Amino acid sequence: MIGFNLNKTKRHFIEMLAERFPQRESEQLMRILLEDLFGIDQKRQLMEPGLRIDELQYAQLEHAVKQLMEDIPVQYVTGKAYFDGLLFHVDESVLIPRPETEELVQLVADKLPSDKPLRIWDVGTGSGCIAIALAKRFPMAEVVAFDVSEKALETARGNAILNKVQVEFVCDDVLHPQSEIWQQSVDLVVSNPPYIRESEKAAMERNVLDHEPHKALFVSDKDPQIFYRQILLLARPCLTPGGVIWFEINEMLGEEMLQLAQEMGFDAEIRNDFLGKSRFLSLSLLPNQH
Repeated sequence: MIGFNLNKTKRHFIEMLAERFPQRESEQLMRILLEDLFGIDQKRQLMEPGLRIDELQYAQLEHAVKQLMEDIPVQYVTGKAYFDGLLFHVDESVLIPRPETEELVQLVADKLPSDKPLRIWDVGTGSGCIAIALAKRFPMAEVVAFDVSEKALETARGNAILNKVQVEFVCDDVLHPQSEIWQQSVDLVVSNPPYIRESEKAAMERNVLDHEPHKALFVSDKDPQIFYRQILLLARPCLTPGGVIWFEINEMLGEEMLQLAQEMGFDAEIRNDFLGKSRFLSLSLLPNQH
């Protein structure tokens, strides 16, 4: 095959990336590009030292490296992200799934009975990662995923098909709800809503600020709990006995979230993420609130 020696090509592009990123990160990015764009993993590279790529692949790789140099996240460059052991297609209409959210799914799954049908709401589904991961783990569950963005829901629907699960996707604005589903009973509500305050933008990385959807990230400093309050209002009359709500939250607003929960008749507990930050909140109705 006439073309470009992969090892030489790889070294060339790693050198380019190293002008913008640390050496180890540059090598990691190249590994991801080769695997996600061409299916060439490290094992194959070791077993086939003379491996070559063609002109089209070289051009693809060159374009991808240029995108990375412009601070476009690698998941958007390849269109692929991995979450809870599953592959997801992502683009700039949806947030890139985070390890913290993966941890949320694990916490939720550890508390759920696997032997009975459950009704689950995922509010603000984005790429569908939470809803699809839970549907995969709990095949008997009826999962409904809401989002205000029809473009995001297109991506999520494709991801459900990709991962061979049944999820009902509903385009609705939780702040101005229209769907009748909000009046149906539910066993589990899970949500990773926008929770970063506008004032926190200055501390964020450019690749997030410039490319990920702001509508899915940010809330006003005046009312950073707006989505949580509304979800609790909607879920409270629908929650079955023993039903639970799980949120991903702003690490700096844990006490405020506990106070909100108490005011609205919920018992709540904060759980830390793998970095020791106050990241998750589990809620259940107080006994006298049913």
